[in-house]
Formats: sequence, C-alpha cells, structure tokens
Amino acid sequence: MTFAIAILNHNGSILLRRFIPKIIQNCEGANIYLIDNNSTDSSINFIKKNNPEIKIISLESNYGYAEGYNKGIQEINEDVIILLNNDAVFLEKNSFDELCKTFTSNKDICIAQPRIIDYNFHEKYEYAGASGGYLDLLCYPFCRGRILNNIESSKKYRTTREIFWASGSCFAIRKDTFIELGGFDQDFFCHMEEIDLCWRLKNNKPESKIITAGKSKVYHIGGGTMQYDNPKKNFLNFRNSIMMMIKNLPIVTLVPIIILRFVSDVFIMLFSILTLNLNLSFSILSAYAYNVINARNNFKKRTESKKINNYFHTKSIFISYYILGKKTFSSLK
Repeated sequence: MTFAIAILNHNGSILLRRFIPKIIQNCEGANIYLIDNNSTDSSINFIKKNNPEIKIISLESNYGYAEGYNKGIQEINEDVIILLNNDAVFLEKNSFDELCKTFTSNKDICIAQPRIIDYNFHEKYEYAGASGGYLDLLCYPFCRGRILNNIESSKKYRTTREIFWASGSCFAIRKDTFIELGGFDQDFFCHMEEIDLCWRLKNNKPESKIITAGKSKVYHIGGGTMQYDNPKKNFLNFRNSIMMMIKNLPIVTLVPIIILRFVSDVFIMLFSILTLNLNLSFSILSAYAYNVINARNNFKKRTESKKINNYFHTKSIFISYYILGKKTFSSLK
C-alpha cells in the first residue's frame, strides 16, 4: 500500500519553511506533494530550491480547499492520501506510521485522522478536529475534546475509535473512496467540506469506518489560513452547514430539522446583536439568503443513496453545554 501527503498551499511560504523539514523527517515512505493555489509569494521557489523531492502541482487560480484538493488529487496516484494543512505538522515519526497502519489493518477504514494537538500549547487539543468530530441533531459540529469553545486536555481521548467526521486539517482517505464519492463539494470552497464528504460516505456505504487514530498526533497552529472569528469564516461555516443538511438529511426529517435549526440560529443572531457582535448576525443572515437563492441547486445534489438516521451523537450541544452544564465530550449522553 502506498501513501502520499498532499499539502494545499496559498501564500504560505512562512509556514512551509517552518514545517516542511519536520514533515520530510517524520514521514518516511510517503511521497509529498505541494498543491499550490496560485501563490504569489515565494512558496514554489522555496520548495524547488530546498526540497526538489517534493512534487509540485501548480493550479492556475486560488480554488480554495475543496476544489483545490479535487484538482490536485487527480494527479496523485498513491492508495492513501493524507491531506495536510500547511499549518500542521507531524513532530514524531511513529505518529505518521500509526496513521498509516490504520489503513493496512482494516480494509473497512476509509477515512482517518490523528489526534489534533495545539501546536502552541501541547497540553490542549486544537479547535479544528481534536480527537475526532461529531454532529448533534441540528447538525452543529463538535469534537471529542472540544465542545463549542471549551477545549480539553490532550491527555484525554487517546484511544482509537469510530467518529462521524475527520478533520480537514489532517484528513487521510483512500483515493478510491475519494474518487467514488466525487471528491469534495466544490461549492463549499472551504469549511465543512470534509464533514459533508464523511456524511456522504456514511449514506452511501454505512459499513465504512471513519476513525481517529489514538496513537497518532498532528500539531496544528489553527487559524493559520483564516482566523476563527473571521466574518467570512462564520459565513462559510453557517452557509455550508445548511447546504450539507439539505444534501444529506433523510427526507422525512429534512423539513422539521431545518426549521428547528433556523429557530436555533435566530437565537444565536439575537444573542450576537445583544453582545454587539453584528458581524456574526450578518454572516448568519447572509448564509440563509445564499441557501434560499440556491435552494434548487442544493436539492439537486441529493443522491439516490439511503440517508442514515443515526448521524447525530447528542440531541443538542447547546442545551447540553449551557443548560445541563456538560462541557466535556465524556459528559455527553
């Protein structure tokens, strides 16, 4: 079985200089690819000069995460591709090896992630992935190790177990699975496209496994490409979440879940107005406006596959957190 590391990059020369040497050192046996989203900095020249063994896939525009990877992966032929953010790094050799072992040990494992640790504070998980992702009934994402903004100790949740979605900051997938699913939904541009792909896998092949590899760790800066409180990021997260729901929810529950989600988002907007976070309320309104305008296109994306009902881990992450005081993953359910 062959492995590739695919690093998507746009004007990330500072990050590449910082992390590429460690990736080469700790990921022996993998072919490394740089998929460059039309950078205007020194990214490509740096790789050509210092790391000629890295294969460069140059794209003619900044296609974002989804389409950028879709185009780049067409030129990668290894059996398993590890999609690695340019602000993420393997700091130990055994972490890369353990992630690879998950695919050789079980043919049903189609997608996996390592535990995602905060690069700047190793005692904590990193927001974008922690030890694996889940959804609640209304499709708000959370992680094993990160509930809303409460980030837990990286000493917890070190076992390998099935999850619902794997983090895009280090997203390992069999290439044939990626191709069979048609890759990422390019309308997402960035954010939540990995959750959508994992959900589509579960809808199409419920027996397929998505796991977090407990013995594998990747260290992620987080916000290296777009800060977490960025208005555009908020817009994309809410917009893409609604798109994902329309595509993947069972038809019998689609309308009531969408209505409940809208009511919930209205409360978030009201709270954001009261706290003078007007950018967040505007982002949510814009997300709904987009989905209303593009509703027909979104519904066309619903495939013939049976939609699973057991997509959620808990009914409401907000009620659990704010009313029941359950602020850790282990306290849920």
